[in-house]
Amino acid sequence: MKLVTRASWGARPSRYELAYIASTGGTKVHYEGTYVPKSLAATDAHSTCAGRMRDLQASHLANRQEDYSDIAYNAVVCPHGAVFEGRGPHRKTGANGNSSLNSRDYAVCAMLGASGLIVPTDAMLDGILDAIGWLRNAGGAGSRIGGHRDGYATACPGDRLYEWVKAGVPRPDGSEPQGGAGGEVGAGGIARYQVTINGLRYGYGATGAHITAVGEALVDAGFGKHYKVGPGPEWSDADTRNYQAFQLAMGYEGTAPHQDADGVPGEVSLQQLLGKVPGKTPAKDKAAPPFPGRSAFVLGKTNPAVTTLDGGLIRKSYTRHHDGDGYQPGPRFTEHTRKNVADFQRATPALAGDADGYPGPLTWKLLLT
Repeated sequence: MKLVTRASWGARPSRYELAYIASTGGTKVHYEGTYVPKSLAATDAHSTCAGRMRDLQASHLANRQEDYSDIAYNAVVCPHGAVFEGRGPHRKTGANGNSSLNSRDYAVCAMLGASGLIVPTDAMLDGILDAIGWLRNAGGAGSRIGGHRDGYATACPGDRLYEWVKAGVPRPDGSEPQGGAGGEVGAGGIARYQVTINGLRYGYGATGAHITAVGEALVDAGFGKHYKVGPGPEWSDADTRNYQAFQLAMGYEGTAPHQDADGVPGEVSLQQLLGKVPGKTPAKDKAAPPFPGRSAFVLGKTNPAVTTLDGGLIRKSYTRHHDGDGYQPGPRFTEHTRKNVADFQRATPALAGDADGYPGPLTWKLLLT
């Protein structure tokens, strides 16, 4: 992924503190919807894309009717495939239409217009998928992918880009032989939702050794014909189709999404296939080290306890404040550290009443367990 950080493209500070969001059900795809010059896609025009990002942010900050805190999108993708960091992971978008929709999905925008540049380049499509993968890995985005118009009355993301979304967002080079990363219902009506059984996720986009085990069991039982590269640790459309064949052989009926033979496991069919229902053993919380005292956390001063504190912030993804090179652990208590601690405090009900960014005994305990 070609990620261009906010510092690299010259982002202005947010007007207000951006709302933290732990995860989303998925990602919505957008376009600019205005005129975008075709020349932006020229091979030698990539140097102008950072300026377009600055213009986008400026237009959003100037929109007093919407009163945006910042550029509305979590990421923006240029015609050359670069992913420009917008609000970024773990930040509630302002682009999906209303507060409920903004909480439900992240937003990725293509530098694509309603006129001028209206056909997405292959590099742009690759970049959109890169951005979605980034939001999944760094921001807890779920597997659902839709267009802005899904759930909100709008022409966004334009007909050409929406056709690609509805086709299951395939890589232009066809490098996803077992199915693209689609929404709850993919091309051909295939089910693409997830279920949790005994603490483990199954269904499109779910990952883990337990997914490989299901695929191997399907192959052993004679239900592996849809695999082109064999079972693996990420649930694909091929897993769904093979599991559906197994369900039908067991006498289940109804192949539409959310019916009994839609290819998404249930507890009973999983028991029939594996002879057991695997479960996730919850990890025991480690006790936090002793609180070092408030004197360990003085702006500009160093203390080994700050490095320990940083470890907790990084593990729990409270790292949006940094010097432009990502948040790094270290012994100095900086203003970036204080702001990241404040984000954690605001997001934690037991601490939200005193979110000053300076750790006390309870902040220390909750962050490090």
